[in-house]
Amino acid sequence: MNLTINGKSLKHSGDGTVYALLAELGAVPEHSAITVDGVLVSSKVWKTFRFTDGDTVEVLTFVGGG
Repeated sequence: MNLTINGKSLKHSGDGTVYALLAELGAVPEHSAITVDGVLVSSKVWKTFRFTDGDTVEVLTFVGGG
């Protein structure tokens, strides 16, 4: 499935769930937020939500520090 992730094309080879995409990207789910086509996807549905071919995804990763 072809996705646009943070402005770059990616051929996602996982099962299309948010968790599969985050694993593919090496992102920590507990420190991430996802939007699809400009709409925030609640972490409550990440296991069942499925991307569709051509989706535009923004992955935001929160980092602590001081």
